[in-house]
Order: sequence, then structure tokens, then C-alpha cells
Amino acid sequence: MQETNDIQSIIDVVKSCENVDLCTNRLDGFPECRTVMNALNADASSLELHFITNADSPKMRQLSRDARCCLYYFNAQTRYAVRLFGELHVVNDIAEKQKYWRDRYSEFGYSGADDANLTLLQFSPKTYKFYVGDEMKTGLL
Repeated sequence: MQETNDIQSIIDVVKSCENVDLCTNRLDGFPECRTVMNALNADASSLELHFITNADSPKMRQLSRDARCCLYYFNAQTRYAVRLFGELHVVNDIAEKQKYWRDRYSEFGYSGADDANLTLLQFSPKTYKFYVGDEMKTGLL
């Protein structure tokens, strides 16, 4: 991981991971983590990241109550890890949903970008945390 450019180092880790752990706050206040696909961020050039999920998933009920979340990226080959803290919000714009639609998502039961159950989420980063050796790097985004 580069020491000179924290943001680019974080983006490099994000792009290198097939999956990411998404942590939200359950309705009873306890944290909950699950692994989600990171496919939409394979070519990321910023930390405004995107994910898809079902409109009726438990995470959507959680996020509608509290949009704050944590993304934990870990690359097992390089052993690089980064935590991103921010908020996840629903993208309702159909043109934006079409931009992120992939035909392979039909394998998950979606009929297209306009499928009522397909939800596009956009992550808005607020802070980050990662380590370079023993040094903890944190910052605002």
C-alpha cells in the first residue's frame, strides 16, 4: 500500500476485492455484517461506490432507518485492508440504474434495470481507516 496517496491506495484496495463486508445497524441497534458483491466497483475512480440488493432485503429496512454503515475491504493475497465509514442511499434515477445494470444480474432473478426489486445503492464516504505497518492512517473524505 502506498504511503504517499491515501485515497488512491484505498481505491486500489477497493478495486482489488471481489467482495466487501457491509456492516449496518439492525433495527434493535446491534451491528450486523454481511458480504456483498463488489463487482460494480471493479473500475472505481473515486470512493462513491455502488452496490445492488433486493428492495425487500433486511439491509434495506436497516438502511431506511439508519443510513450509516461501514465497508470493510480485505485482500487476502496482499493482506491489505481498509475500513470506509459513510452512508448508503438508494439511487432512484432509472438512467443511473441502467448505467450500472449488468445482464448477468438476471441470474439473481432481476429482469432489468427497471425491475422493482432491484435496488441500486450509492455509498457516500465520510471517513477511512487503514494501516501501513504499525501506523494507523485515518482521514475525512
